[in-house]
Amino acid sequence: MGLAGGHRPHPRAIIFDLDRCLIDSRTAWRFCIEEAVASTAGRRVDASSLVDEYHTRPWRDALGILASSSEEARNLAVLCDAMFERSAMKKLLVHEGIGMALHALRGERIEIGAISRLPHGVAVKQIQSTGLDRFVAVLSATLPGEPWVPAERFDVCLAFLATGAPDSAFISGDLRDIDAVAGRGARPFAAGWAHHASENPGVPAIASPPEMRHTIMRYWATRGL
Repeated sequence: MGLAGGHRPHPRAIIFDLDRCLIDSRTAWRFCIEEAVASTAGRRVDASSLVDEYHTRPWRDALGILASSSEEARNLAVLCDAMFERSAMKKLLVHEGIGMALHALRGERIEIGAISRLPHGVAVKQIQSTGLDRFVAVLSATLPGEPWVPAERFDVCLAFLATGAPDSAFISGDLRDIDAVAGRGARPFAAGWAHHASENPGVPAIASPPEMRHTIMRYWATRGL
């Protein structure tokens, strides 16, 4: 168990789900959809009504609604992928309050890592373009064509930080991912601000980024009592 400032218990490391808990990609996703349709099909669409339902799903799911044919949908998906990795970077945001929350955690001498469903090069660019590189010490991304296995990505972060799972926390909004990483022995927390965040009475919830430090430190101060 780590000691912040020499006396307060705290986790040695906190690993975040980059794609769901740190970066808000909704504006970038909408930009890609609308610009791809405009440049390829020559028509303007408003994808705002699709964002909440589809922005975490494959491009083809939303494009199947907007495209005039399956071939057009496939071509649009390729363009959306390219735009998301390049021109849409400037549209990425961080969730409100994340910057200050991460700064507070670093003030407690807690190492911060992140795992991502995206390839390493894309995830690194997202971290840099949003300024999260000031806080994130290690990133474990997913190789192209490989499945998303959050527990494996989590293990890579801990190995780099030379930290054991019992001294670490994991923050995600996906219950399946939380369960997978909890099986490694880490303390999971549910991010209430994440899109479509899952609820589980057995998992401590953090309602919003400003509450992050207090919730985690309170748990570490009382665990084992």
